[in-house]
Amino acid sequence: MKQAIPTEPKKLQKRAQIILAAFKLFKDNGFYATGVDLIMQHAHVSKRTMYVYFPTKNDLIVAVLEHYRSDYEAKLQGLLARSDLNSNEKIMAIFEDASNWFLNPQFHGCLAVNAMGEFVGKDVNIEHACRVFKAWELSVFQALACGLPVRDPHGLAYKLLVLLEGVGAIAQVMRQPCPIDIKEMVNCLIESHCGD
Repeated sequence: MKQAIPTEPKKLQKRAQIILAAFKLFKDNGFYATGVDLIMQHAHVSKRTMYVYFPTKNDLIVAVLEHYRSDYEAKLQGLLARSDLNSNEKIMAIFEDASNWFLNPQFHGCLAVNAMGEFVGKDVNIEHACRVFKAWELSVFQALACGLPVRDPHGLAYKLLVLLEGVGAIAQVMRQPCPIDIKEMVNCLIESHCGD
């Protein structure tokens, strides 16, 4: 018989505590390399508490991926809500912020991409959480591209996502500043969708 997850505020704080500890460890070390014992130690919880909230490590990984998306979404909301910026400026701001993050020593690549790399074909729930994250990222670019005077805004949105993912993957591997002007590449992409 499954045990009900407590819903009291203090209990929810424990759940969040576990997710945040696992989030940092998964980012820094990867998923397979991070054991449940290490997560419990960093979250300051017992094995019993851990398994009340997350019966399996994979359940925790799904929760961490959901946290990753909601955290990124919350950070972008301020930018997306700004009425003093047009869609083009918001797109540029996303790439500028990402470029700065890619140079941070704490950057270890996109957590969703890393999870898909470790779990593709092994856990459908983790795969689904990764796809939800990427679909959400694409939807942000689609909404912004629809605010531009361009042909095929959905095609443009996909290209912008591909550019962002590519720059992030290269930054993860190369560990050095990008030698090309990303804003110029974004402008070229947008311009290629303008006109007749």
